[in-house]
Amino acid sequence: MILSQSNTLTQDINAARKAGYLIEFYFRNGKLIGRNPNRSYSPSDCFLVEHCRHEGMSDPGDASILFLIQCADGQKGYLSSAYGIYANTELIDFIRSMKKMNNPK
Repeated sequence: MILSQSNTLTQDINAARKAGYLIEFYFRNGKLIGRNPNRSYSPSDCFLVEHCRHEGMSDPGDASILFLIQCADGQKGYLSSAYGIYANTELIDFIRSMKKMNNPK
């Protein structure tokens, strides 16, 4: 495992980057998009490697979730999102429809 709930979100992003998850993904119009290179992916193109929830230091209601994702073309990256009532439900549905990776490389 790369991520840890005892870390901050920033620490986990740094750990993910050190482990080779270099692309920052974002979600738009039902697609996962890599910032560099600029490629878009559907759920069938992606595998969920790992995820971890983080609570805000001063407000436990300020929660986020970090996903580690590997794509069928070999690209690896991360995506962070709000968690709880502020979560993007379309994004959560997208993530839920992805296959889980049992043995990440």
